Amino acid sequence: MFKKLYLVGLVCCLLAPSSAFAEKGKLSFTPYMGAIAATSRDMVDSASLSVSDAQTWSDGSQLSAKFRADVKSQSFQDTHDTPLLTGFDIGYFIKDDLEVFGGFQYVQAGGNTTKAGDITAAFTFTDSGGSSTSVGATDTVNGTFDDYKSWALKVGATKYFPMQTFTTYAGGYAGFKHVDSMNVKLTLVTADVSGTIKFYDATNTGFFGFHTGANKEIDLGGTALIMGVRARLDYTPELNDNDSDTSLVTNGSGTNNAGGGVDFGLTAQLSIPF
Repeated sequence: MFKKLYLVGLVCCLLAPSSAFAEKGKLSFTPYMGAIAATSRDMVDSASLSVSDAQTWSDGSQLSAKFRADVKSQSFQDTHDTPLLTGFDIGYFIKDDLEVFGGFQYVQAGGNTTKAGDITAAFTFTDSGGSSTSVGATDTVNGTFDDYKSWALKVGATKYFPMQTFTTYAGGYAGFKHVDSMNVKLTLVTADVSGTIKFYDATNTGFFGFHTGANKEIDLGGTALIMGVRARLDYTPELNDNDSDTSLVTNGSGTNNAGGGVDFGLTAQLSIPF
């Protein structure tokens, strides 16, 4: 989807007639839509899990004392679909080529089911309803993350560089971001039983980023509109890990990776001056 949006914006930039858009004292409303094309965030750290006593997860599922498993590391691309990015900015030109703005953005990505690890010792699994199942040492575990959902408020500034047929620009921004909590459903493939563990708490944090792109003004029935494409690079600090169900690792730490991440996004946009 985001590739099509990017191409539409690019064609409009190249084919539309040019006129002056940036002007001191003007306001603008700019909705945009696209996707996070790449991210550096990891979600799961590799670990060898082992318990010496029966363990009860927050959903009521229970593992017997013999539980052992090897967990593999997983990136965001492993655990989730390509994130969809939407939002809008409201800007004000303090100079003909310098705009300050505030905005809102929303990101959502569906959770995927991937292999989470291998069981290395037989044990008994009791689900939240009280039914017990024997699990063999050759079983595997699949993990399914909740959807990733985040929203953010930001302020920033953009510097424009007018050219003969279009205008390029570069800018930066910073603000507040909220990321919803995420649980993981773990399914024992051969035994065909599952339980849900807490993995990330809701996160409220600051973030910052940079953007660059190209705009082209078009005339639509006497109304000046701006079509454009934008590339953005956002950095979000660590997520809040929830170790209430993941502290089964022998060294006492969880398998949830709480490190920061850099997101590279591509969007198409429409600016309306007023």
